[in-house]
Amino acid sequence: MRAFAAFALLVPLGFFGCGAPPPPPVTPNWAADSVARFVDPFIGTGGAGNTFPGPVVPWGMAAPSPHTRLPVVGDFTPSGGLAAAGYVDGDPEIHGFGLTHLSGVGCPELGAPVVAVLSGAVKTDFDSYGAHYTGERAWPGYYSVELVEPKITAELTATARGAALRFFDSKDTLDVLVDVARTLSWAGGDGHIELAADGSFRGWSQTGLFCTQPNHQKVYFSGRFTRAPESSGTWVDDSPSSAKSADGAAGAWFRFPAHASVELHVAVSYVSADGASANLAAELDGKSFDQLRLAAAAAWEDALGRVRVEGGTDDDKTIFYTALYHALIHPSLFSDVDGSFRKFGGGGIGVDAAHPRYHVFSLWDTYRTLHPLLTLLYPERQSEMVRSLLNMTLEAGAPPMWELAGSEVQMMVGDPADIVIADSVMKKVAPEASLAAQAWPVLENAALDVAPGAHRPGNAAYRAQGFVDIDAEGVWGPVSTTLEYAVADFALGRLATALGVTIDPSLAAQAENWKNLVDPSTLLFRPRHQDGTWLAPFDPDAIDGSHAQAMSGGPGFVEGTAWQYAFYAPDDVAAHALATGGDDAYVARLQSVFDSGRFAMWNEPDLGFPYLFTHFAGAGWRTDAAVAAARSSAFTTRRDGLPGNDDCGTMSAWYVFSALGIYPDVPAGDDYAIGTPLFDRATLALPLAGKSFVIDSPHPSPASIYVTAAMLDGGRALERRIGYADLIAGGALHLTMGESH
Repeated sequence: MRAFAAFALLVPLGFFGCGAPPPPPVTPNWAADSVARFVDPFIGTGGAGNTFPGPVVPWGMAAPSPHTRLPVVGDFTPSGGLAAAGYVDGDPEIHGFGLTHLSGVGCPELGAPVVAVLSGAVKTDFDSYGAHYTGERAWPGYYSVELVEPKITAELTATARGAALRFFDSKDTLDVLVDVARTLSWAGGDGHIELAADGSFRGWSQTGLFCTQPNHQKVYFSGRFTRAPESSGTWVDDSPSSAKSADGAAGAWFRFPAHASVELHVAVSYVSADGASANLAAELDGKSFDQLRLAAAAAWEDALGRVRVEGGTDDDKTIFYTALYHALIHPSLFSDVDGSFRKFGGGGIGVDAAHPRYHVFSLWDTYRTLHPLLTLLYPERQSEMVRSLLNMTLEAGAPPMWELAGSEVQMMVGDPADIVIADSVMKKVAPEASLAAQAWPVLENAALDVAPGAHRPGNAAYRAQGFVDIDAEGVWGPVSTTLEYAVADFALGRLATALGVTIDPSLAAQAENWKNLVDPSTLLFRPRHQDGTWLAPFDPDAIDGSHAQAMSGGPGFVEGTAWQYAFYAPDDVAAHALATGGDDAYVARLQSVFDSGRFAMWNEPDLGFPYLFTHFAGAGWRTDAAVAAARSSAFTTRRDGLPGNDDCGTMSAWYVFSALGIYPDVPAGDDYAIGTPLFDRATLALPLAGKSFVIDSPHPSPASIYVTAAMLDGGRALERRIGYADLIAGGALHLTMGESH
């Protein structure tokens, strides 16, 4: 909180009377040592990043943010302007503010409900409540914009489960709309709202069909104004009336006098309208907009302050702290203030008042970078997330793959929950061991089950043949699926050891199944038919063919080419090198990926490739060159400054690790690769150990990207790997940086 002692409160508490001019704009008066001041929430809102600029608190359920357009049903193109998070940089109009959002995903969802504001006659259709805008500003916990035609200033802030919106009108009567039907969801178009005599309201919006998957969920809400409206009513099918409830393509309108200032508090819930009302009372009642925005900013300062960097430029710090900010949005809070939540897989309502439930587990993405980052820097939060995963496993009889609002959307492939759980248990970040031990038989059985429709698609072929064949039905990218299952099986073996249980020997052996897809003629992973023959013709640069959609992956692969999966045996690098011609040949082929432009920073499969060089003596400088090039070319301060969909913080977490100079390239591994730090010094607060760890790497010049020596505190020289145990013990890593290797 000390960094916020100097925060200027430029808007007086309370409200301005009718006819009074709006107050001067809110301006953050950041303390000199603030790190939150470097965050730019607009980064990633252009291009394919699919982030949103509106406020959210770390891991918050509510995230109010502007909508510029509705998504096109069926358009999966990552850079196709889906408005997956509701906002696309450069769109000319804002059409209200949704109160729930997903960050960086490839398909639209949530965005419910929508609060819009206008002047004059009540107009409830999407186009009519759109407005040109100017003067956007955003920082952690705050967003504001001037809506030009109605001459209304809108401000947003957030709590864990709620949002506060403040509007200043300088033209005409001020009308606030709550649209329950025009969400971002492809399952939208339906909702319910009811009004009370005091002007408060509650209801729900239907959401679902994430990436056309069969999930459905309601976002419940409860709201009240801090001053009573002059009049109010509802609408159905864009026909306003004075009715106090409405269903379907519906919403509510609230009218306030000209030149009014209006403050609206709304809370959300995935359980019930009563739950939303309880969240509203607990988090927003009795608090002004300014108190709430300052609390949100303080929460971000505290969270981001676990990493403090020195050196570099202000732009470097902006990219870094914005990446850390984006990495602390998901997974998100799912339970209400009383601990209520929807059980995974449709099992009804559960209650755990002692532990929060989380959702939005984009695990195929996040197991690689995001969860290792949380494990290191935010272990208390990661522990509760793993608790959520373990309880979901027990509730549904199988672990989640891609979980959203208590539903399995199973968008991607593999069995990634095994990796996240194993890594946390090994590092003693998971909840009590008894819960993991209780879930172990379920995890193991889910990996062994070969029945049709079982947890792992293609598992019968995988277990019988040692690979999923290209002829298997219902499997997206059988090569990618095989490689992902092998890594998950490696993690299950690590988990069994950590828990002191016996793993099925056949399951443990499957960690080497990647070997069955190494094509001796190309030394690449290549699809095989059920009879064992190799797929022909084989184009290792094909990016299309796995699905009808563009860039779904070459035949046999998921969202990538054979080259972008060519080194995906990260738990067994030495054996993979031996199987593909030896160390020198492996390093040469890996280098060719970067020299030929085949390395893709925009997607997950090859994110760890720059760090594989650290497994080979004398090759670490290649990691330095590849990481430095990716950092500078793929991440910028522009609004299109992310290399692809941020995927719930996955790309951002890659950047955080890669700027610090360490990287978790082995899933559920014991150590980190030592990369090339961007800053002269970084201090990491490690709450699990109650200590800090310093990465000290003075750069004689900006071109000093090469690590020429590494020394652990106490004088022990390191090659290009550092153990988790060494890092978590506290101390310092001293790196000597040079312009050549």
